[in-house]
Amino acid sequence: MAGEAVEGQEPAEATDVVMGEVAGDSPAAAQALQRLLLSNAPGKLSLAGAYAFGYGELGLAGQEGRAPYWYEELDPLDTVVLGAVWPQRFRDEFEFANVRDAWLRLLRGTDLGMGIQKFVREVLSLSAELQLPVDDAEVMLALAARLEQAGLDDFRVPRQSLPGASLGETRVVRGPDEDLAFPEPPADVELDIDEFWMEEPEDLMFQETPRDILRLGLHRLAEAGLPVEDEPACLLVALYAALLAKPGERHELLGEHAGAWALSFEPESPLAPVLDVLFLAPERELPVDRVLAHLFALPAFTAPIPDEALRWTSSPGLALPALAFELGFDQVHTRHLLVTPGELDFAGTQARVRLVVLREENEKGSGKREDEWDSRLEAVREKARRKVRKKKASSLLSQQRAAHAVERLWNADGSSQVRWSSHAPEGRAMSDGLVAQRDFFRERFGREPGPDDPVFFDDEADEPTPMTVESWQKAFSEAAEGAGVDPSLILAMRDLGYIVTEANQGAFTRAEVITYLRAVRRHRKGAEG
Repeated sequence: MAGEAVEGQEPAEATDVVMGEVAGDSPAAAQALQRLLLSNAPGKLSLAGAYAFGYGELGLAGQEGRAPYWYEELDPLDTVVLGAVWPQRFRDEFEFANVRDAWLRLLRGTDLGMGIQKFVREVLSLSAELQLPVDDAEVMLALAARLEQAGLDDFRVPRQSLPGASLGETRVVRGPDEDLAFPEPPADVELDIDEFWMEEPEDLMFQETPRDILRLGLHRLAEAGLPVEDEPACLLVALYAALLAKPGERHELLGEHAGAWALSFEPESPLAPVLDVLFLAPERELPVDRVLAHLFALPAFTAPIPDEALRWTSSPGLALPALAFELGFDQVHTRHLLVTPGELDFAGTQARVRLVVLREENEKGSGKREDEWDSRLEAVREKARRKVRKKKASSLLSQQRAAHAVERLWNADGSSQVRWSSHAPEGRAMSDGLVAQRDFFRERFGREPGPDDPVFFDDEADEPTPMTVESWQKAFSEAAEGAGVDPSLILAMRDLGYIVTEANQGAFTRAEVITYLRAVRRHRKGAEG
């Protein structure tokens, strides 16, 4: 699972570093950390002890100048996982996040799983009390004493339940079994393959099966000049790119991200057999049509893609909000984003892009790249990366922008802006609406709007005050209902924070479109039932 042990490090060293780092700022927290570090040991941990060792690893790595760039993104739940494997190291943030999620899944329904839930509640409670993000340094420091008080040092982790022992040989770490037998193709698979290649992408835009999403992705890669009909390494990249990649995502990282995404699924997922075939096909040097033949033998290939595939999870900072929402919390305040249940997919995209920026900065500072993944993952990504690097940046993952009235422009940190074309009817309507809103501002406040004034404001406030998300959604819903719009569309927008239309669908990833369509269907079914 993890890499080699960190040589020369003992619990006493972690204790000394932690005490030296935090004693001056918070003697109580330093004493709590010291107690936890001395009463626990690698392989003999409580949940509170795992957090203390994770916190100590962050201090040691920073002091020794060996902290990988992704340590900056760790939150308290991530820190528990880091301490649970100490003194082992993870290869990269993808292995870390996938192991974290697999371990949390393994603990569900157990006493330790209940302890993890209690841990998350303590984190959210402390964050609210201090009015600071859950991953703020002050929260993470104060948490040590809080865990003792909450009794989380009593939740012992048996050695066999630690990530290294329970996950060391599983799919999430080692990848698919090299000797995995692919299913036998159906008798009439040639007809399925011919139809697959003949379909045009415009016929696939609202389809939801891995088959259709893969076809859409291969079409885009073919537009970029990649040999999609000859190179099996393009298949996994194409499926990921069409489903989750944002327009403009760095091409040379698509294979790496596709591999991490593929390994994030538990073996029991209906999509896992499809991903295993795509993962292993380049190593076996199978012709693309032969790979497709095996895929058509899998029911999941032509069934709606599971919901779990629609969100990126293979980055630090994403498990704690997801678990908090399961426990009934309605928002989680992080350093980067106020996350709500409907924004988990956006939080995943933002985290992925933000880590790319951090890595680039790290590589510029060190003058070298970090070690590559092991050779098995390299077989999937490197073939595609060599070809992709040769293509112009404007061609890959082309969204045919001129065809859409709306496009989303992504920033380097993962945030985005939406731009409406002034040549499209929707864009002209938006422009007219903004002019009307400016006139309303003059009428309401008796002056011209300034650069710091909100465009959309609370019309009952005495001073220009931005509309809240709730008031904006209420106004939108009332206007839509007055115009006779299907209420299921509005309810889906309320859940997710965005609405997908024929005009703006190009501004969203395929995963976002599918998520929205499913929310609409869910509300329609609820209204009928």
